[in-house]
Formats: sequence, structure tokens, C-alpha cells
Amino acid sequence: MTTPSRLALAAALTAVASTAFAHAKPIKSDPAAGGEPKDKSNLELTFNEEISGKLSGAEVKDAAGAKVASSSMADQGNKGLMVMLKAPLKAGDYKVDWHAVSSDDGHKTTGSYSFTVK
Repeated sequence: MTTPSRLALAAALTAVASTAFAHAKPIKSDPAAGGEPKDKSNLELTFNEEISGKLSGAEVKDAAGAKVASSSMADQGNKGLMVMLKAPLKAGDYKVDWHAVSSDDGHKTTGSYSFTVK
């Protein structure tokens, strides 16, 4: 294989590899996993890349697994997801189930974490 062919192959493999790893993942949240929220009316997740606000969201559940009334929207230049609660959270344990779709490649990621309100 000639040197230009090798370089073209290496560039193509690099492009494929970087696309394969482009998934939106949370890098920060309020409340943090296992932590306590600063604001009992809103939750925030910040992702490592832009997400599609129309295709991404989060759901909050109480310790019994019941959904907490809320809505969510993208913010912070589409790298953040704000969850607005219909009523402030009461003392107890909660779980956040999130899903995010990357704006650049359309890949969907999901996850969850728990926190406690005192």
C-alpha cells in the first residue's frame, strides 16, 4: 500500500472512530448523584456536547417509583437539560431517568441517578 493510500485509510478510520464515540453524556448535574438539590423546584443536567431539545428529556420519580410532575427543556446552548418541577420536592429519595439525543449524530444515550431531599 502506498503512503498516500495509508494516509487516506488512517484518516477514514479516525473519522469513523471519532463518530462512533460521539455520545451525549452528563458531565455535571444539580443535584449531583447522591447529593441534595440546591433548588427543590428545578434540576439541571449538563452534557459534554449539544443535545436535541425536542428529543431529549428527563423524568423524576419518588422512592415509590411514582412520577413527579415536571417538564424539561434544553438550555445552556443546548448542552444543558433543565427539569422544571410542578411543585417543590418534599423530603425523600428520588431518581432521575434521563435520555439525550446528540445534535450532531442523532445517537441516543440514557441513564439515571438518585439523590435525596432533606
